[in-house]
Amino acid sequence: MDAIDKQLIARLQENGRATFSKLGKSLGLSHVGVRARLNRLLRDGSIKISASLNAEKFNMKTAVIFVEAESFERLNKLVKTFKDCPRLVFMSVLMGAHNLIAVMVAEDSSTLESMVLGTCSLRSQKGIRRSEAHISETTVYPSHLPVRLTVDKSDIAPCCIPCDTCERYSNDKCLGCPATRFYHGPL
Repeated sequence: MDAIDKQLIARLQENGRATFSKLGKSLGLSHVGVRARLNRLLRDGSIKISASLNAEKFNMKTAVIFVEAESFERLNKLVKTFKDCPRLVFMSVLMGAHNLIAVMVAEDSSTLESMVLGTCSLRSQKGIRRSEAHISETTVYPSHLPVRLTVDKSDIAPCCIPCDTCERYSNDKCLGCPATRFYHGPL
């Protein structure tokens, strides 16, 4: 990645809908040159273009969850189980007191509580030695989060925990998983 690629990416981060012509003028390139650079960056996996949701508009609540899995195998199982969760916006393996961090979002406080304490929680999975959850009512930065929307609804959540048998879901204390047909929230 050269200096022009960095400038192109910075301008796209400011306005992802800028035209190739407008980007070209600010970078001293033709629109064809901008398109070629952008296509190369996309093709080699350097960047990804996606849509993010306004956390404030959707009244998103955020949980930062730290867990310590008992073994490397359990850690890998947790990552595999939750990587496709539509409520997960960030996950990383850590070195230190905890070995996994996850940032998750929910549309209301009750659903957030289910994500932190319920059967579909990272914290309630087999092989967790200890965990911490930090809850935020307001997202300060970034204002838009990479929340994944699911069009094709399934009977079972990506984590394989069924919403229809969950006590919190049955008692209207959780909106359900957005990837399932049981979901009854705004996303």
